[in-house]
Amino acid sequence: MDAAHGFRKILVATDFSSPAEAALRQAIWLARLSGAQVVLAHVRGDLRKVVHSASSKAKLDLLLGSGDQFEHEVRQRSDARMRKMAADLDASGVEIRYETLLGEPFVEIIHAVQQEGYDLVLAGTRGLSAWQEFFVGSTAKRLVGKCPSSVWIVKAEYVGPPRVVLAATDFSDVSRRAVQEGLWIAQQASADFHLLHVIDASDVPPDLVDHLPEGSTLRQAIDEEAKSRMGDFLRSLDCDTSQSHIHLSSGTPWKEIKRLGHEYHADLIAMGTVGRSGIKGVLLGSTAEKVLGSCDCSMLTVNPEGFESPISPASWPLHPA
Repeated sequence: MDAAHGFRKILVATDFSSPAEAALRQAIWLARLSGAQVVLAHVRGDLRKVVHSASSKAKLDLLLGSGDQFEHEVRQRSDARMRKMAADLDASGVEIRYETLLGEPFVEIIHAVQQEGYDLVLAGTRGLSAWQEFFVGSTAKRLVGKCPSSVWIVKAEYVGPPRVVLAATDFSDVSRRAVQEGLWIAQQASADFHLLHVIDASDVPPDLVDHLPEGSTLRQAIDEEAKSRMGDFLRSLDCDTSQSHIHLSSGTPWKEIKRLGHEYHADLIAMGTVGRSGIKGVLLGSTAEKVLGSCDCSMLTVNPEGFESPISPASWPLHPA
């Protein structure tokens, strides 16, 4: 993402639930702001249902032929349903392309990002039934941890432009990218922007105790150090943060993010994920996943620059002609 101009290529994953419709609404809003390309994708994962609903000719082709007729029929039906979905949501002025993928949903979405260079994936969670909620929620969690692009998980039944955006930072490079994306979204929506840093044990410099000013307590020294680092961080963003609300708190990061999000009625939480050195795709801690599972608002996650997904790229074209 270009922090000045927004997202360029957006992939919206749909299972045709209400949260998936909300995800498409968000994509349409973003595309109108930045001129981004939008692709609406549906992944057919349950092949038993696909085969059951196919025509006799397509079933015969699957059993005895090349399978091209079967695949064409599956994609044609799914594409028609996605076109109707976009038409019902009034996507006028936004060019939307439609893709039907076959396989495990989160894997095929990641393959699409790897092949086509999307810089944002939008997906809903909380499907229409208990099984869908588990399935879609699982897909969302896996995308957050493994997708190389930014991921916006939409949780509300309907979401317009956010009114309150909360971004969390640990002063790392990846959290800087997350803050920049969250701030850009807040500026486009004329939303209140809150920036939070949670002070925990990892924030205490090893030599801080040896350099305590006379009369200062360790708590005061830690707070002053955090304020100084926050000031440096704000300057490093290289954009206007004068209208931002800055918060420093102490505690468990995911609990503090949840608390502040609830207190200020955040519509969107933006934060980074950090890969553990030497292990592809493993989160350093589970802060992002815990926030995703415990907060009612939508969530935008950003992986580090050069993040390598543990899902190997597909060696075949995902979208046959």
